[in-house]
Amino acid sequence: MNVQRYLIGSIVVFIFIFLAEWIFHGLIMNSFYDQAKQLMRPETGSAACIIWMIIGFLLMAFGFCFIFTKGYENKGIGEGIRFGLYVAITFSVSASLIGYSVYPYPVSWVIGWIIGEPIIAIISGILIAAIYKPKAAQA
Repeated sequence: MNVQRYLIGSIVVFIFIFLAEWIFHGLIMNSFYDQAKQLMRPETGSAACIIWMIIGFLLMAFGFCFIFTKGYENKGIGEGIRFGLYVAITFSVSASLIGYSVYPYPVSWVIGWIIGEPIIAIISGILIAAIYKPKAAQA
């Protein structure tokens, strides 16, 4: 494993995920969330919990990039796209559908998550694929 590129990639992916999730949920999905505010934490409570969100996104980014490095095949950006898609299907899409079956989420939320979260995961995969490269073999 190229630890330096893994760490750089993880930090870049963290920053991207944090900003992308803020744009996606805070701006794009915000009007959908307004329709069922009773299912959400009040804004004052959300601000107090921001540290947990940051920790969650850090863990997500470093875990995402770590798993990528373990299966790395040096196949370029396409490998990052596939990896992001696989992660999205395994976690985001499935969690959205399972959550819908358990919680009273509006369908519009679930559809938005099924569309938006895979896009974020795929771009994250592209980023780590572009940044991560194994150490060159020593002669």
